[in-house]
Amino acid sequence: MTEPQPDQLFASIERLRETARQRERAELIQLPLWPEAKRGTPNSFIRSALFSAIHSKDRTYIDGATLYSQQGITIKYTGQQLNQEDLTLWENLVHLAKAHPLGNVCAFTAHSLLKLLGLNTGGDEHQRLHKGITRLNACSVQITHEGKTYFGALIKAGIKDELTSHYSIELNRELMRLYGETQWTAIDWQQRLELRRKPLAQALHAYYSSHRTPYPIKLATLQRLTGSRTARTFEFKRLCRAALDELVKIAFLHGYSIEGDTVTVKRAAALPRHE
Repeated sequence: MTEPQPDQLFASIERLRETARQRERAELIQLPLWPEAKRGTPNSFIRSALFSAIHSKDRTYIDGATLYSQQGITIKYTGQQLNQEDLTLWENLVHLAKAHPLGNVCAFTAHSLLKLLGLNTGGDEHQRLHKGITRLNACSVQITHEGKTYFGALIKAGIKDELTSHYSIELNRELMRLYGETQWTAIDWQQRLELRRKPLAQALHAYYSSHRTPYPIKLATLQRLTGSRTARTFEFKRLCRAALDELVKIAFLHGYSIEGDTVTVKRAAALPRHE
C-alpha cells in the first residue's frame, strides 16, 4: 500500500482546517435573551476599568496597558480610552444584535439609535455617534476570564450609507463569547438612563448590579475599578458619596455607609443577575 506523500498530507490537513474554519464562521452566536428593559453586559466589562468613569474631554491614549480589574479577570487595552458613554453605546448595539439571526450583526439608522439612547438627533449628535462607533472599532482589547482569552476590536467592521445614515455593524464574534452562562449581568436600562452624564454613578451602578449581595469594598479599590482620575482619596470619597446618593435617589440602593476607607451598600432589590 502506497503511503501518502508529504504534499498530499499537507493538502489533506489544510482541507480539514478550512472545513473547521467554515463551520466556525457559520456557527451562530446565541446571545442570552434578556428583557427589553435590560441591557446585557459582560461582567469583565463592569468589574474593571475598561470603561472608565471619566468625561469625554479627559480621554487619553492607552498603549497595551493592563487595566485594573477584579480578581479572576485580566484586561489589556490599546486605543483611545473608553468611558461610560462607550459602554452605553456597546450595550445598545449588542441589544440590537440580539434579535438578529447571526447574533453579532445589527442594522439601524443613526436617528433610531440616538432615539433609543435618549439623545437628541441633530447633526452634532450624529457626528458624536459615528465617532463612538469608530472608537469601538479602532481599539484592541484582550480579556482573560475563566481560563480563556478573547482579543480584538469591540466592533469588527461596519457600513454606513451616507445618504440615509443607515448602519450595518458586525460585532466581534470572539468577544461576544464573553456572554457566557455565568459571565454577564442584566443592567436596568431606565436606571442607567437616569444617570446620564454622571459617569461615576453609572460605573458604580453597573458594578453593583453584577453583585446580588455586594460585599464591603475599599474606597481605593473602587477608585481603581472605576478608572477615576481623582488623585486625592478624600476627594474621591466625596465624589463617591455623591454618586451613591444618586443610586439611592433612583431606588437602586436602599442605603450605604462609608466608614473610614470602606464602602458598604445595600441593594434595594435582587435583580436578575448572572456571574
